[in-house]
Amino acid sequence: MNTTDGDAIAATADPVWVKVAAADSLPAAKGAADFVCHGEHDEKTLQAAIDRCAADGRDLFLFDGIYHVDAFREWGDGGPRVAIRIPRMLRHFTIQGQKFFQAGRGTIQDDKSDWRNGAILYVRKPVWDTAGEGVPSVLRGECTEVASQNGAGLEIENVSMFICDTEHPARCVDLRWTDAAEVRNMRLYGFGYRAMNGDSHPWKKFGPLPMPHIDAIGLTMTSGSNIPVSRFDNIVATGFGQGFQAGGEHVICNDCLASKGLYGWTFGNYEYARGAFNHPIVLVNCCDEENVHMPLFGAAHIIGRDKVSPPRGQSVTMVGCNFERMEYLTIGGKLGDAMRETVPGSWRGRIEYTLMPSESSANAIDFPVWENDGSGSGFETVNLAHRRVGPSEERRRYAPHLGQTYFDTDLGKLLVCTDPAKRVWVDAMGNPAERLG
Repeated sequence: MNTTDGDAIAATADPVWVKVAAADSLPAAKGAADFVCHGEHDEKTLQAAIDRCAADGRDLFLFDGIYHVDAFREWGDGGPRVAIRIPRMLRHFTIQGQKFFQAGRGTIQDDKSDWRNGAILYVRKPVWDTAGEGVPSVLRGECTEVASQNGAGLEIENVSMFICDTEHPARCVDLRWTDAAEVRNMRLYGFGYRAMNGDSHPWKKFGPLPMPHIDAIGLTMTSGSNIPVSRFDNIVATGFGQGFQAGGEHVICNDCLASKGLYGWTFGNYEYARGAFNHPIVLVNCCDEENVHMPLFGAAHIIGRDKVSPPRGQSVTMVGCNFERMEYLTIGGKLGDAMRETVPGSWRGRIEYTLMPSESSANAIDFPVWENDGSGSGFETVNLAHRRVGPSEERRRYAPHLGQTYFDTDLGKLLVCTDPAKRVWVDAMGNPAERLG
């Protein structure tokens, strides 16, 4: 909603909205709101507002401000402990923030911030006293036995979440019991305490960044066939064990960035309920920056009602994506795994990318992006910085990919790479290039 504050407040006169203001929202917003939070345990007020939406067939509108989340609780629906739960409404439900401009980014000056630059759920340290066992969810849908065609579509726009730390397991946004998810304009910060206390990139005010827990997760996608596409646009996940747990069917991610974590992206790496799919997943102009490990492709199992099937070529396509691999900007100061598959060779797809090995550097042509264990053998992998035609000297500089082709002008032959680790290129008859010239 790209409007002035006054226009936004006037627009909420539409009875479709149940309106909520934070304790630090502007006075006019509080005057227009149906619910006003107190600045402590705001999850209770937000839950009451969502329950009103469910009862009245309305949607949720959040005025700019900070909404404090202080506790998880057991809901009794078979799902994990949760702070804010969306009932299964059998309809499309919308949660919309007043506006979005990178939610606080660029507002930190001299340790002072104007956090009204967006609607932010701030998950504070007291939540860990109520987390219990397992991996709790800050926001999730009602857990049901139905995973596909659940009948509870969800749209979230202009709402961000800052969790105090990611040294504990927790999912910020858990969409496993949601169909047709659409999430736009969201920042997920795993360094919430630092952000709220005046820290910003490069996140050094309070000392070195700690390594996040592997089950500290920014966003987990749907767990079944959702009929229409699930879309994720303009989302940033910073500082998590897994920034994006990608999965589901008909998934499109545009302009999404995962940074400063353990894994930026994992695919098919979460539990499903009664049927799940990992195809097709498409990333367009997305980024994986300064994470310890490059993307992980999970077992890609399809879990049915009675059995678990073996991996069967689930697909991921990356279009114009970028990786940044810089030890000195990585948590712990050491790079981890390149891209790998839990079951090497089980995934399919096409990955086109550029890779930056240092800040403001030229895109790398000699940086291997797959582990040398058979991972990636089912993908067409394309480094966009590689030429397709050129002399032998150029080709020898490359870290090639399995099946990559190159017309060698010195040899006058089209070559194909058959062994990336050893940089073996052969002609159409299988003759090694180094024996031809």
